[in-house]
Amino acid sequence: MVRNRYYRIYVIVSMVVRFFLQVWWFNRRHRIGSRSEIQEKWQKLMGRQAREYKRTALKLGGLLIKMGQFLSTRADVMPRAFTIELSDLTDRVPAVPWEQSQKILEEEWNHSADTLFDGISSSPVASASIGEVYQAYLKNGQKVAIKIQRPGIDRIIDADFAATRVVIRLARRFTRWGKMADLDALYGELERTVSKELDFRKEYAHAKRFMEMYAADPTIEIPHYYEEFMTRRTLVMEWVEGEKVTGQKFLEANHINKKYVVSRISRMFLEQVLKEGFFHADLHPGNIFIKPDGTIVLLDFGMVGEIKREARKYIQDLVQSVVLKDYDAVVEALDRLRFLTPNADREQVKMALQFGLELYFKRDYAMLDDDMLEAMLTQLQDFVREQPIQLPAEYAFLGRAFSTVAGVVTTILPDVDFLEVGKPIVSEWLNEQRTKAETRKTISDTVKNFARDIGRELTNLPRQFNRWIDSDVEHKHYQRKREEIRDWLIYYKERQRTAGFFVAFAWGSAIILWITHFQVLAYVSAGILLVSFQRLLHYQKKAAIMLKEHSRL
Repeated sequence: MVRNRYYRIYVIVSMVVRFFLQVWWFNRRHRIGSRSEIQEKWQKLMGRQAREYKRTALKLGGLLIKMGQFLSTRADVMPRAFTIELSDLTDRVPAVPWEQSQKILEEEWNHSADTLFDGISSSPVASASIGEVYQAYLKNGQKVAIKIQRPGIDRIIDADFAATRVVIRLARRFTRWGKMADLDALYGELERTVSKELDFRKEYAHAKRFMEMYAADPTIEIPHYYEEFMTRRTLVMEWVEGEKVTGQKFLEANHINKKYVVSRISRMFLEQVLKEGFFHADLHPGNIFIKPDGTIVLLDFGMVGEIKREARKYIQDLVQSVVLKDYDAVVEALDRLRFLTPNADREQVKMALQFGLELYFKRDYAMLDDDMLEAMLTQLQDFVREQPIQLPAEYAFLGRAFSTVAGVVTTILPDVDFLEVGKPIVSEWLNEQRTKAETRKTISDTVKNFARDIGRELTNLPRQFNRWIDSDVEHKHYQRKREEIRDWLIYYKERQRTAGFFVAFAWGSAIILWITHFQVLAYVSAGILLVSFQRLLHYQKKAAIMLKEHSRL
């Protein structure tokens, strides 16, 4: 049943429509009241929805799991309770019977599995939403891993994409965040990334690129792929003896320095993003193995991302600015990366970043109680909603990759200091820049930057002076605006009452005239009823807008 196209579309769309209706009803019921109580109820609702989504995703598999993993990193468009609940969503899907996988294998190779391999395991050693991995031996005794695509997965993913397109249209039409977020771009990025995973030949091409990247690095290993067995739905690679990189007992038993592992994984990922512009987008613990000698092995190259050269420079500037605590440069880098829209208040963004990062640097958050932390998170959510901040679609999977790697690192070393991990890497970048740049140009750039900073401060002085002079004018304008809104509010309330009277009158008249067989007049009354009802809704909407404007002042 879970493979049926129409069943999947029905389950997915009906679940999302139910979520939309629950949110709509919640907003209708909680227009007034204690902010903390409303926020608490909202978090409970989001938690229930996230748990239902997770249950459905684990039941159906396919795109829902990938989508859940994707949404868990989108704090800019998803509520915090939702992202927390989905943060541990993994490909825990039931295994396919061996007979079905064997059929695919033999269809792809045009040979019986027994003629090519010895001792293929009857159950998979790993089962994910796209494919399953079996252990086997080549005829020469070489131990290998065979990756076989799940039966009908292409049709399942196609059905899920169809359901996603319906959901996007509904979200864009009926929800506020659907109108604000660039859902079409996000869908396009998701479709491009997931579609690559359906062709194992592309995974092999990605793996070859990583092999070239780490050919001279003995600390990073990429498994050997057997090209003669490669097809669209099957892959054969060497078997890796090791353990998940997060296996604490394995690390301790083999005396592997955890700080070294954390540093190496962090450096490896940053180099992929910033130097190569080609990164592994799914570095969860199951895709990073470690050998007893400390060699790190990367697996599963189906999901990768690419960053353009110009964007890499801006991301490098962003990381450097955070490490050097240059918050003006942080905001500038975010702006160049298009995380800030033209209407964003740069100064407010800078203050929020400075507060949050300084709190992390000083570790003062350990002194905060739960209520204070919850209040801060609520303020942060309000700030993100009010400020025109966005996550461009092309960085969606980069954000997911960053959060996944951060999760791996903190699992290995819970008290890791990301600032300390990043400092040596940033120092190398700065040294490389100094080596490449001529002394004269360096001095010139320094002077320019200094002059720019001075110019920025000088241009701010008249603005601050004008604000001081115009404060009284602004106060009077504020008072006039409030009075004007109040007058309009009274006007629309009166019109609401008048329209409501006509609605009631026309409704009663239409019923009486219909009963007394004055059908023509009854139709006229019905027309008046419709017009009056339309005007009533119009005035209600206008009054709601005025109330919203009034609350902002």
